Amino acid sequence: MKGVFHCFGGTVEEAKRIMELGFYMGIGGVLTFKKSGLDEVLRQIGLEKVVLETDAPYLAPVPYRGKRNEPSYIPIIADKLAEVMQISVEEIANITTRNAKNLFGL
Repeated sequence: MKGVFHCFGGTVEEAKRIMELGFYMGIGGVLTFKKSGLDEVLRQIGLEKVVLETDAPYLAPVPYRGKRNEPSYIPIIADKLAEVMQISVEEIANITTRNAKNLFGL
């Protein structure tokens, strides 16, 4: 069984358990929120089971927080994730695309 924990915002321990079960974590606009703590969680768990997502129409990333969310904001999330992980946006795109392909068997 596999799937995505949509709009993941949990702890390191929860993330590790999710990964042990073979699931992925959907990371969206919450990553850009100052006090979400998701940046530190992701630094500790890595990107092996991470995919990017929107929660359209909710949880738009900063600077659109509070407005209607949409898929065109994915690059903002990717930029923030690249900053958090200290790697290039291209690497984020490659890793998360590979993860999505594995998840969906593509």
